[in-house]
Amino acid sequence: MKKINKKTINAIKGLFAIGIGTVAFSPALTSCEDFLTITPSNQIVEEDFWQDKNDLLNVVSACYTKYIGMMGQLIQWGEYRSDNVTLPTGVTNLQTRNIMNANLLPTYRMFDWTELYKEINFCNKILAHGPETVVNDESFSLGDWEPIRAEVITLRALAHFYLVRTWGEVPYVTVDYNNDGQNFLIPQSSQEEVLSNIIKDLESVKDEAMNDYGQTVWNNGRITRKAVYSLLADVYLWRASKNASADSVAIYGNQSQEDYQRCIECCDWVLNDMKKDRVKQLNKSGAVLGGVSMDDLTIEDLLIPNEKDLNNKYATLTRAFSNVFGKGNSMEGIFELQIDGTNNTSSINSTYWDITNSKVGSITSTDALVNSAAPTANTPVPEYLYTRTDYRRWETIRYTAADQLEFPITKYAATEVTQYNGSVNTNAAMQDNSDAKTFHCTYTSRTSTTNNANFSFYRLTDIMLMKAEAISQTADNDSTLKEGFDLCRHIFKRNNPYAYATNNTKAKDDSLSFSSFSTNENLEALVMAERQREFFGEGKRWYDLVRYAQRRGSTADMLKYYLGKKFTSGNKDAVFAKLSTITSLFSPIYDNEIKNNALLHQNSVWNTNESSSKTDNL
Repeated sequence: MKKINKKTINAIKGLFAIGIGTVAFSPALTSCEDFLTITPSNQIVEEDFWQDKNDLLNVVSACYTKYIGMMGQLIQWGEYRSDNVTLPTGVTNLQTRNIMNANLLPTYRMFDWTELYKEINFCNKILAHGPETVVNDESFSLGDWEPIRAEVITLRALAHFYLVRTWGEVPYVTVDYNNDGQNFLIPQSSQEEVLSNIIKDLESVKDEAMNDYGQTVWNNGRITRKAVYSLLADVYLWRASKNASADSVAIYGNQSQEDYQRCIECCDWVLNDMKKDRVKQLNKSGAVLGGVSMDDLTIEDLLIPNEKDLNNKYATLTRAFSNVFGKGNSMEGIFELQIDGTNNTSSINSTYWDITNSKVGSITSTDALVNSAAPTANTPVPEYLYTRTDYRRWETIRYTAADQLEFPITKYAATEVTQYNGSVNTNAAMQDNSDAKTFHCTYTSRTSTTNNANFSFYRLTDIMLMKAEAISQTADNDSTLKEGFDLCRHIFKRNNPYAYATNNTKAKDDSLSFSSFSTNENLEALVMAERQREFFGEGKRWYDLVRYAQRRGSTADMLKYYLGKKFTSGNKDAVFAKLSTITSLFSPIYDNEIKNNALLHQNSVWNTNESSSKTDNL
């Protein structure tokens, strides 16, 4: 064993933030793919472990594997309480039913945050011991360590961001825990403190992360500089919204407006970097005679179109769904968990679609979202989600029969979706039908042996819509509002090609017009609708609703979106009463955590001894 110079270790540690308990690690890595798909074993032996770069990378690999194991929980936290989903007919799971009806109890296992804190501990372990590895492995330099440090700090920030969005006040943990009698009782920090710490961490490493790992699977499957900026934009957007209400402005002053602007700046950095990547790709392939420059490409050119007749002149692919979700690691991807179907599989499909038995999973889409279509795209009201020409209406939710009564979610279960009108394979018919049930779709579905759908944290459309949302809160002139509108329109146009086709006589009715969204409030409504359409089933909707409510300083406007799509008139009043405060939008802390840590306090809305609620009879 190499002799460790403790003086040098301490000096190196001083250069880096240490970020918490017991860590698992993966076996020796044999390939690039192994790094992102191999399963970790149980525990490491702390003594003599951190001897070379491979030791370190084994634990970094385990950080990604931990997130793969949490996919089901991430979907639960982001979707179950939202207006996107409900229980299928015949499913009687009491806990899920109660959660969807705003009857949350701290005894429900769904609210166990243990796995997120294990992830944080993995990260903190690496941050604590990385400097030792630099000393112990002569081939591993400070220059090699810095991008890994940035990668791990970002993975830790992502875990804390899920925690603060789900529970509001949570412990912010930056020390590693060894399960050796060390005191692990840490109190909660306020939402403001957690968000500010995340931002501080990400700002400190945003330009140290790896920009290009040399191959697509790593560039999409590991933390890159684009992923750091994307997460940072998301956190700025959340903190800006939290501090936008009148009560918050009285405390934090102009911080909200400054954070919206920082969100826009981070989004601009990502969009510019994606343009650079696209220019490099096009010029390397020789796809465009004479090559292209940065000035040649627009933001719309970065999107994968659905129809060739609407193709941008630089597109080399069509069919967005099959590339983004079917194949994965598309040119629109920024950070997505790598699921290979062999070493690991997707846990989402059992929730949305039982791929083994070809039937609905444990939850299904809310009927109101799909049973009727908006008469025009310029209808910014919460009663409608999709227009009749929207591809996503068919790609997200499974249609197979005219008499269908419920609509299973198919986003992660299918690799291809083809729309049909009766027996005719034509998208043109979409313009003449407003009833979803007149359409039949065919699906090329994953099976138990091909359960390999990647899980996306961030992709191009996230960045476009985060920027549009920030613009809706800051724009003070038509030109800036139009920029935010155009970002939404690009995405809408990609998914509604027949609304813009020259042979569509109804295009003037179905295509988006800026005149209907030329105020801050109307642009915000468009962004909310476009986010719901674009990210349906991806674990984002509940967080969008919470962010919207915090921005308003009240749940009243948010509940107008929420109640109309999910609840009947008979139970709306009960749910409204249950969700009448911002605090009620955050989840209860799992009761075992309260018992084990006396420094924690329960969310006052959800009492530990509550055996019934205002919504028990829903």
